[in-house]
Amino acid sequence: MMDGARASDRNGKDRVVQIYPRVSQDTATYCPLQVSARDTAQSVIHNAVVTLGLEPCQKYTLLEVRKCHEKEQPLDDGDSPLMRVLLWPPEAQRWHPRGQGYHFILQQQGINREDTGENSEEYDDLCNLQTVTEESILETLRQRFYRLKIYTYISNILVAINPNKYLPVYYNPKYVKMYDNQPLGKLSPHIFAIADVAFRSMLNRQINQCIVICGESGSGKTESSSYLIHCLTALSQKSYSTGLERTILGAGPVLEAFGNAMTADNNNSSRFGKFIQLNYLENGVIRGATVEKYLLEKSRLVSRHKRERNYHVFYYLLAGACQDEQEAFHLLKPQDYLYLKQQDLHVDDEEKLRQAYKRLQQAMEMVGFLASTKKRIFSILSAILHLGNVTITEEGQALGVGPPDVLSTLCDLLKVKNEMLVKALTTRKTVTRNATTESQYTLQKATKMRDSMAKSLYSALFDWIILHINHAMFNRRDMEDSVSCLSIGVLDMFGFENLQINSFEQLCINYANEKLQFYIKHHIFKKQQEDYVSEGIAWQTVDYNDNSDCIQLISGKTTGVFDLLDIESNLPEATDETLLDRLNQQHRDNPLFVPSPKTKPTFTIQHFAGSVEYHIKDFMDKNVEHMRPEVVSLLRSSKLTFLHHLVTASPQALFRWGVLRATIHILAVFKHMGRQRAQLLADRRSSRKSLKELKQRSSALDRLSSNSLTLDFSFDRSDEHPLDVFEDIFASYERRKKSRGGRQKQLIPKNLMDLRSLQHIVGLTAHDQTTKSFFHPQRTMKLSSVSAQFQSSFRRLIETIKKAEPLFICCIRSNAEMRELHFDDDLVQQQVRQMDMLRMVHVQRSGYRDKYTFLEFVTKFRILFPKGATATPEQIRQLFEKLELDKRTYQIGKNKVFFKAEGKQLLQDTLNKEVMRYIITLQRWFRACLIRSQFLRRKDATVTIQRSWREFYEKQNQAATVIQMAWRTSLKRSSEEHKQDEESSASRQGRDSLTKKGLKRQHKVDVSPNPPQQLDLVNRQSTPRDRSREKRDGRGSPPPLNRPLSFPLGPKVGSENQPSAPSNGSSLQLFNDTVGVKVKGEKWRERHSEGDPTDDSSPERLRPTVNRKDEFHRKGKSMSADELSRISSSGSDSSPSANEIPAEPDGSRFSLPARSTNEDSGHESSNQSHVTTPERIWFKFLRRRGAKISSSNDSPTDKSATLPRYSTNAYHANQSLGRASRNPTIRISRATRAIEWNTSLDREITDPKELRLLDEFLGNQVNDLQSRVKELSPTESIFLTATMQFRETIKGMYFVEKPRIAYKGLMQGYHNTVNSLAGVKQKGEVSLVVNLFQSVLDGFIRGEIKRLESEPLKATKVTKKMRKKDKCLDNPLDHLFSTYQVNIMQSCDLCGSYIWGMEKAYMCSACKLICHKKCLKKIITDCSTRCARLDDSIPGSLHFGVQVCVLTSKANTVPKVVETLLMHVELHGLYTEGIYRKSGSACRARELHQILETNPEPSCLDNYPIHTITGLVKRWLRELPDPLMTFSLYNDFLRAAELPEKSERIRAIYQKVDELPPSNYNTLERLIFHLVRVAKEEEHNKMSPRSLAIVFAPCILRSPDVDDPFLGMKDVGKATVCVETLISEQFRRYTEKMQNIQELEYAEALAVNQLKLKRQNTVVEKPSELPAPEEIHTDDMEKTLIERIKSIKQEKADLACRLPDLEQEHSDNDNLDSSSSMSTESLEDRLRSLDSEGQ
Repeated sequence: MMDGARASDRNGKDRVVQIYPRVSQDTATYCPLQVSARDTAQSVIHNAVVTLGLEPCQKYTLLEVRKCHEKEQPLDDGDSPLMRVLLWPPEAQRWHPRGQGYHFILQQQGINREDTGENSEEYDDLCNLQTVTEESILETLRQRFYRLKIYTYISNILVAINPNKYLPVYYNPKYVKMYDNQPLGKLSPHIFAIADVAFRSMLNRQINQCIVICGESGSGKTESSSYLIHCLTALSQKSYSTGLERTILGAGPVLEAFGNAMTADNNNSSRFGKFIQLNYLENGVIRGATVEKYLLEKSRLVSRHKRERNYHVFYYLLAGACQDEQEAFHLLKPQDYLYLKQQDLHVDDEEKLRQAYKRLQQAMEMVGFLASTKKRIFSILSAILHLGNVTITEEGQALGVGPPDVLSTLCDLLKVKNEMLVKALTTRKTVTRNATTESQYTLQKATKMRDSMAKSLYSALFDWIILHINHAMFNRRDMEDSVSCLSIGVLDMFGFENLQINSFEQLCINYANEKLQFYIKHHIFKKQQEDYVSEGIAWQTVDYNDNSDCIQLISGKTTGVFDLLDIESNLPEATDETLLDRLNQQHRDNPLFVPSPKTKPTFTIQHFAGSVEYHIKDFMDKNVEHMRPEVVSLLRSSKLTFLHHLVTASPQALFRWGVLRATIHILAVFKHMGRQRAQLLADRRSSRKSLKELKQRSSALDRLSSNSLTLDFSFDRSDEHPLDVFEDIFASYERRKKSRGGRQKQLIPKNLMDLRSLQHIVGLTAHDQTTKSFFHPQRTMKLSSVSAQFQSSFRRLIETIKKAEPLFICCIRSNAEMRELHFDDDLVQQQVRQMDMLRMVHVQRSGYRDKYTFLEFVTKFRILFPKGATATPEQIRQLFEKLELDKRTYQIGKNKVFFKAEGKQLLQDTLNKEVMRYIITLQRWFRACLIRSQFLRRKDATVTIQRSWREFYEKQNQAATVIQMAWRTSLKRSSEEHKQDEESSASRQGRDSLTKKGLKRQHKVDVSPNPPQQLDLVNRQSTPRDRSREKRDGRGSPPPLNRPLSFPLGPKVGSENQPSAPSNGSSLQLFNDTVGVKVKGEKWRERHSEGDPTDDSSPERLRPTVNRKDEFHRKGKSMSADELSRISSSGSDSSPSANEIPAEPDGSRFSLPARSTNEDSGHESSNQSHVTTPERIWFKFLRRRGAKISSSNDSPTDKSATLPRYSTNAYHANQSLGRASRNPTIRISRATRAIEWNTSLDREITDPKELRLLDEFLGNQVNDLQSRVKELSPTESIFLTATMQFRETIKGMYFVEKPRIAYKGLMQGYHNTVNSLAGVKQKGEVSLVVNLFQSVLDGFIRGEIKRLESEPLKATKVTKKMRKKDKCLDNPLDHLFSTYQVNIMQSCDLCGSYIWGMEKAYMCSACKLICHKKCLKKIITDCSTRCARLDDSIPGSLHFGVQVCVLTSKANTVPKVVETLLMHVELHGLYTEGIYRKSGSACRARELHQILETNPEPSCLDNYPIHTITGLVKRWLRELPDPLMTFSLYNDFLRAAELPEKSERIRAIYQKVDELPPSNYNTLERLIFHLVRVAKEEEHNKMSPRSLAIVFAPCILRSPDVDDPFLGMKDVGKATVCVETLISEQFRRYTEKMQNIQELEYAEALAVNQLKLKRQNTVVEKPSELPAPEEIHTDDMEKTLIERIKSIKQEKADLACRLPDLEQEHSDNDNLDSSSSMSTESLEDRLRSLDSEGQ
């Protein structure tokens, strides 16, 4: 109904249009129809009439509305509505509510718009009527009724008129969602609104709630209570579904079947009162429920009016039982039973009764009744019906009982003896202290005895059902006081009755209605007005009718009707006539009591709803009706343990005895099995049996165990089976429990009864149990009468209600004939008067809904008060004047302030605005403080740097002054010596010429290719740019061994920063005082005088390399990686290392030398073709270890110079050493290798297959290293650990469908990993490990390039991450469908047909669309909740501050900007301390934000600090219009986080996560996986799951802006717990999955090794000597191993792809619950199927 364009693309020209009937003005009351191009207006009208349930005999017209206030255009019968829709604007085509002005209207012909009253003002609340009179109320109710608006408000009181017809658009799950968390009165009146108000008030105010339903019989109270329970359980399921809701919903149909019947006024009249109390935790999750019943009408079982029927369950059983059940229960036709036979009984709806029987079976399963339990219940029902067919006749002095076949059937059903049954029906037994006497009943008494037995047996059965329903809904935590509990009660009492013949039951029913009406009026009128008067506010008292006199008449002490009845019942000679005389004599002066003429045994009482005439007949017997002791003795003698439970006086004692009896039977079974075992062993010793015989015997035992009965834990039946049956019960159960098939169905109830829970439940229902009389010679306790018991239980009920905050629903009958949609003015007016509705409207209209004490008001609204304000009326009045509140909306009393709804809402809005202003102010000040503190720190740092620089500069100047002074002194001394030594002028000339020659030769070195660290020839110091680079790289100047004409500098000299000072003197004079320099200078002169060439390729230059190579071959495989690193680094000194190549300012590690000589170029080009990189050549360096070389090369300076980051490699050093004899140009070879590496690292991984191949490649290398090296050196340990963590990182990228991962980024991440593992102590190993890994990566890249070149180009298959709901074909167009057990009758949103109770339907958990399974294929509209509407006003290029669904698609399930940022952080920042706690530069963040705002793909994130990028991640989440976990699910997530038990909390949170829209779900899944990766490195980044939750909870789970800011601040802790639970649980699952992957890799390695060994051991030379069977067996083994390896790889890849999954893990109990609850087959069929599976 939202995206017609998408629907059109998917299903031709089909659209869904909304037809608005003229009788309804509510936009929610519409008829959605699927319309195609072939449909005409006539067919659309027909479908709409059927869907809306309108009268088909009327004629209707389809009208088209183009714009508001324009003329409506009728459509002809042949017109196509779809063609009209296609002419509408695009937004109107997708969704056309009335407000947009484009829609269709269905109007009855002959009725104008004015006639329907659409132009007249409509009132949802009777308090808004301009003139409140009885006529205006009646007129408003009538108009709304005919518009199918059966609900109307009186302030917070709901008036419901029974339409006697199901309205299909009123009670579907989407209405529960519509009224969820909505203020009362915002939407049209509805019973779901009352349920939601009660639920929210309970949570917000922490006060118990009670919903009281009142009205006459037939006014719809039973249906209203069903709707309330349905909505309340749905609201609880919205937070977290515990499975208990299913039990509560299943209890309703069971109670209706056993306790409801058809009367003259109502087809589904409750013949008992019930109070259902739903218990909740403080977070709104339902944790238990109890059902209390009041006064079951037992007399209906044996007699009733001719237009009425017996209880529903009898007709269900007779019509729906199968052939086997009919034979087992001895069932007959309804007319064959005396208790069901009546003159005008026409059971013409047998098909409906059969469906009702099936629904009853399913409901009983939902409650927890096993198949055996249901059989016992139905057999008792059949016995009750057969008991009515027992005839008692006089046969002389004795009584005859027959017929024999009925007695035989009855004895078989009850498992009693025939003689005892006849004796119990005909003989009365009296037990005294001295003797026991027996007397025979009269014929009339015997007949009454038979009926009394039937009534008491049915009443006991109903009590037992209530008991076990309570146990099924029982939560053991209800017995604990540690967890506080809230409750919502729903009171559904029998309605006021005035039948043709009213008896004792009607008196009790009407008395209950009098008490209830008194409570309602007392709360609405008296209590409220007393509060107004006591506070002294301006109030005009409203009078009301007080019915306390009528209550006193019925239940008054000593003079009330009930007390007089009890007194007469205790008199031995009292009769109904004597009772009537006493009543007439006692109350003849009471105006409410009207005695009847003496000829008529009746009396009349004036009730609040009218006068009722009661027939006095059977008042005495019904008041003292108990289960007779003869009946108790008879049923106790039954072989059925179930009957013992029905007649027990103490269920606790029976339970103890059952446990003891079961223990004795189990011991007997064990002894019997022991004897059988001993006998079996003896038989084996005596005779040896064949294998065939043993197998036959074992199969026979298996068949015996599979067909054996399972234990029924609902009650004890151990005495009904022989001992042989118990042999295999436990073995069978254990076998089923271990087998996977046995876990699919629920065999045993989870909540088994124990003594403590039984005592608790019996205490809840003991107030209205069937009283039983027992034979006891010393019995002194007197049984209470029915009237006394009823008064006591009802008094207890009223006390319970008074402790809660009530809400009222007044139900009204629309007509007495039960006609559909017929409004009887007289009958409705009569009920309006009886309820005092006119006065009720006056009170609610003039009254004040909200009130606060002064202290409560000031506490709640303290922010609006000035500082230091006190709780005084003056301060409050000043506040109201300041806010300019309307004085009519509030009043200030003596101690309280009263508000109407308008004033309260205005005050609340003002409070929210003020709180938001304070919050913004605090945020502004907090940011200012942060910025101020940062500014001060930077200022102090700047001052410190300036001071240090000045000191450094002064020291440099001082040093320059000293040098200059020394230089001048030297010059002066030289000049003096020159003057004194005039005789040696010739020698001075020789020295001068030598000096000039030396300087000239040094100038020759400057022209040659220089390394990056240039030496100033005059000052003998490195340039400032090179020194700064050396400082940045953390290294000094390397020993310039490759420059023989350069003077080497020490580490200290090379690292000092000295200012450049020009000098004209000789440069050698600076080092005259340095001994080391003189020595090195002499060595240089000696080498120069011997004619040492400067060519780099001379043999003498290569002599150290050759020696090192010989040393390497001499040591062989015993060398360690550390030694090789030193050899390679020493050897590399003869050629420029990567550190000698100038680095770019941005930190690039792959730049080349700026220039080179022609000779070098020639060598480079000639040598490039010989360079190869085998994949495992680096293995030679790591597989052996030996003693480390301790030489001058061990210095840190050498290591940092020869092993730079990413540019040199141990493998390439070895290659250069190996080729030294053939190719003397080592320097060129190494430079060439650097060029190739840099080129290969520029590649990007765009195929998920390449990731998997890289993972497998590295895994093979790691396995080889682990298998060949027993003891690892520190370098090897770091390499191994870092590589394994790198593989884990790769596995975390499997889920990316279209990866774009650069190898440079992977290398950067690997370097960070090595740095974190090495620490400070092993910092020197970092370069070696990184270089080794880079050689491996380079080999893989080149191999991958060759593979891609050799393989033909294939279409890339996008492997999507399959989630459960994506694979389900029943989830079209983003709907999240699940099976839904319908509790109340609903309608399919697609076809409009009914979905009956207990049927299975499909419901979308997001948009609450409900439909049949067959209608799933008809859906052509997207889920309105999970697929947000695209806003054309939002530019498509923006990536910040827009809905998540706008940034996602089927190709990109996660927004590109999020994936880019998170991937960069995972590759570069996981080891950064405080990665998400610290903030980055605001300027750099703005700069990067502007780049990512338009297009995140080409952006280079390497140029930005990691904290800037993490800050943008948080900013993107904060700027979402709807947060990632959505506003709609905000409260549900918080309530889920409040669950006390961890398992329930996790399950609840994941249930809510599943309801997120797909785009939000996928993005949240990616974010949580990222946070798991961050939390995994907590040791380095100091970010625990708790810390991450504190940071991200306000970003992804924030409260809506319209909510109370105070509540939002209180919810921060709950939101943090919710997010922390998600991160911690995903972290646990991630760890488990990685362990499983490691186990699979280990298994794969074992299989590969086994395959290698098998292939190596295959004899290829002599294949003919091998026998043929062994060859085949070998081939099969190889195939098996290959298949096993393939399956392991596939399973490993699947596990890696599912690493980020947020799907909920279902436990075995969940599987059992879901399968058992949603299955339509009976538990007996499940047991049978499991037995067959066991066979």
